Amino acid sequence: MTGTLKQRPRKTQAFMNIEPIRRETVMDTVALRIKSLLQSGDLKSGDRLPPEPELAKMLRVSRSSLREALKGLMFLGLLKARPGDGTYIQSSLDRVLNQHFQWMILLREVQHLEVYELRKIIEPEAAALAARRATSSDLDRIADAVEAMKVDLDDRDAFHAHDIEFHEAFMSASGNVALQTTMRMLYHATSEARRRALPLIDNMDTHWKRHDRVYRAIRDRNPEQAHKAVLDDLLYAEKLLRQQMQSADSDALESRGKTKSKEPALAAVQAGLKSRNNRAISK
Repeated sequence: MTGTLKQRPRKTQAFMNIEPIRRETVMDTVALRIKSLLQSGDLKSGDRLPPEPELAKMLRVSRSSLREALKGLMFLGLLKARPGDGTYIQSSLDRVLNQHFQWMILLREVQHLEVYELRKIIEPEAAALAARRATSSDLDRIADAVEAMKVDLDDRDAFHAHDIEFHEAFMSASGNVALQTTMRMLYHATSEARRRALPLIDNMDTHWKRHDRVYRAIRDRNPEQAHKAVLDDLLYAEKLLRQQMQSADSDALESRGKTKSKEPALAAVQAGLKSRNNRAISK
């Protein structure tokens, strides 16, 4: 045989790297087009969307598809319906972020201890900023929360509520909206875990004093002490969380042990019933 065999053309690297075509849902399409209107400045936070016929024409979708898409975006918290008035762009997504992050924790995408690691990075720096930037009204708000915590030392649920107010107050005093939003999301997401750890606090007065030290450092314009005081408080809170988690794990193991100990007795009862039924049948 003469000559060379003709080789099949090889697939080029570019062809190999082509991604499969994605099919967007109508909700995705509508969301992207509303996003482009926000980016262009044609819409802004808190604006009312145009009437349905006009919006369907603008977004080039059918009215029925638009209705379904708007329902989905309202469920996600990006839009807000006002009966008899229309549909609005949400003016704030704080609540939406809080809810979504709580779902991430419920679904175990994020662990509680990972949240505390992040809090130890962010929160002391926020306190240091608060020590530099706090206004007189900020200081009054922090002081009110600390005083309310002291009044309710014997009521742990009320103390917990004032603790949230305290953290909200000094986060606001940092003057950084990104910090406030992030910390509010982290703090509310772990609120239930912290509430369950309240019975583990060995001395409520000592616990209150940790918060009072934070306030005094911010009031005295001492960023280094504010940083240290918040970090000390977080380390103690993390210790309580670990204790609470260990206790929950021990309870779960004990519960499983009790279940297993019942299994042989249950099997014996079932075997006895089966034997009795067999004798009855043979008669």
